Amino acid sequence: MSVSNIIDVHSHAILGIGAGAPISQKMPDWSVEGTLEQMDRHGIDAVVLSVPDAANHAEGKAACEIARRVNEKLAEVVQRHPTRFGAMATLPGRDAAGAVAEIEYALDTLKMDGVCTSTNINDVYLGDPSFDSWFEEMNRRGVTLFVHPMITKTSAPLDLGLNASVMEFMFDSTRMVTNMVTKGAKKRFSDIKMISTHAGGTIPFLASRIPLLVNLFGIKDHPAMTAAEVREGFQSFYFDLTAATTQSQLVGLLDLVPTSQILFGFDMPFMPDSSIEPAIKDLVNFPQFDEATLKALSRDNALRLYPAMAARLAH
Repeated sequence: MSVSNIIDVHSHAILGIGAGAPISQKMPDWSVEGTLEQMDRHGIDAVVLSVPDAANHAEGKAACEIARRVNEKLAEVVQRHPTRFGAMATLPGRDAAGAVAEIEYALDTLKMDGVCTSTNINDVYLGDPSFDSWFEEMNRRGVTLFVHPMITKTSAPLDLGLNASVMEFMFDSTRMVTNMVTKGAKKRFSDIKMISTHAGGTIPFLASRIPLLVNLFGIKDHPAMTAAEVREGFQSFYFDLTAATTQSQLVGLLDLVPTSQILFGFDMPFMPDSSIEPAIKDLVNFPQFDEATLKALSRDNALRLYPAMAARLAH
């Protein structure tokens, strides 16, 4: 078996636009031309670009201006290469009115393919009522929302001296998914198609433990939920397979969701180019995946989530 015509839903653009994130990390080199060359070498038809937290470390007018510059730049890339790139709109997550306005501009004027943001914004996790206004707008539109981990300020002292991507990103995705479900936001905004990256962090491993203990101990200042309700909330997410292609990871994820909710992602340019082929090989060799399943994971599932990109590719 083999995989070709891949759509990678987890790819980042390094644009040099945005307020400083709380992670001290040298940005890798990135260019449209270099990305296209890499895509051609690995059989990747199209990638969906995102810069999830570019405007989340600023406030007010400054944040809105950052989001606008990022989105116009990404839309320009898609306009130049409509069959090779999709793009997710960056939002000023700390400015509710600005976020709603940017959703309208990005989707209606720039015709972007969806929205992206980070798991937490200024240490407040998605699912908090402060984000309700722009979640209501996304829900009304039925958008696809790509959510990338971003550590909190309090995480740095606990990182054991390791890069945030080693552990903290995994835990942050776990907290976001759990908060969205236990605070009721995932159910209230059920028309948003949310993608949790890196296979949801530790969610597949904890998919039975969290519901059981939430049911046992309750949720502070929120109505009780049964274990079945929590698990159903977890099962409503989509997950990409960035750095999550080992047999144990795949078995855990498949115990939670069907293959129709799983997508290819390689996290370029933050992951090394050398990680792409081993990840593809893991998926091709996984005994539960046949040719039809691999085609769905590598392409068809993404086309359903990104209909505007699907239409461009069809031409």
